[in-house]
Amino acid sequence: MRCKLTIVALLYASSLLASNAQARIINLVTLEYPPYEFQGAQDASGIAVEIVQEAFSRIDQPINIVFMPWGRAIREVKAGRVDGIFTIYKTPERETFMDYSQEILIEQSISFFALKSQPIYFSGRIASLSPYRIGIVRKVSYGEEIDNAIQSGTLENLVTTDTGINSFKLLLADRVDVVISNQLGGFEILKRLGIEGKVQPIPSYSYEIPSYIAFSKNKKLESIKKRVEVALRDMKEDGTYQKIVDEYLKHYREHQPKPFNSPELGADMVGNEFQATQPLFVRGTRE
Repeated sequence: MRCKLTIVALLYASSLLASNAQARIINLVTLEYPPYEFQGAQDASGIAVEIVQEAFSRIDQPINIVFMPWGRAIREVKAGRVDGIFTIYKTPERETFMDYSQEILIEQSISFFALKSQPIYFSGRIASLSPYRIGIVRKVSYGEEIDNAIQSGTLENLVTTDTGINSFKLLLADRVDVVISNQLGGFEILKRLGIEGKVQPIPSYSYEIPSYIAFSKNKKLESIKKRVEVALRDMKEDGTYQKIVDEYLKHYREHQPKPFNSPELGADMVGNEFQATQPLFVRGTRE
């Protein structure tokens, strides 16, 4: 009898532990960067937010999404004060304290933006931008090519801000000459600021880079990470992922920007088509 009571007690305790573990809310941080992630009227919204919410819903895991400056967000993950972060690029330094999902969250594309009234000479090589004042967001990675140009001093006239929208405001105020930005995020900022007719991307440069959801290694969330990977993979296979992306990209497919016809661009650069939405199409599983 005592043995049976012990077994019943153990089973009850196990069920309580499982229930508590299931009820634990996963706290995720991200940067306010529409249309990928932004604070809507009622709740967090955006392409990446909806993808993340759907993935966690499929594994019955409640989440809380908090917006904060990118530098602070990374520090919070490193210290283990939050559980995870999105949409984040991979760098060797970040991989020392973040456990990245093997499934790509979103493919993004990086571009250079400039005022149409102030032509920029760009030869196709990043080094040709070295004379210009470059606006970047603090602690943001722009992919290996641009990161290396910054770290090596090839691009040295850097002006940092906490948000992409502030970088574009500096461009309007003639405090920077070029803004490096995520392509689609840049278009959204232009629309929000009402400056679509004043600023354009330089069409001869577009650098694609995958972004991910990653978890703090201090939190030891390997099992949740693997379940999220499966959910993301299933979403891509059953069409849910592309449906979310298509809904947000509809506006950009219908209103693609015209090329930046700068007289300072070489003859071989003028007239190139600029496709705003291609980098976000699902390309299948890539690890």
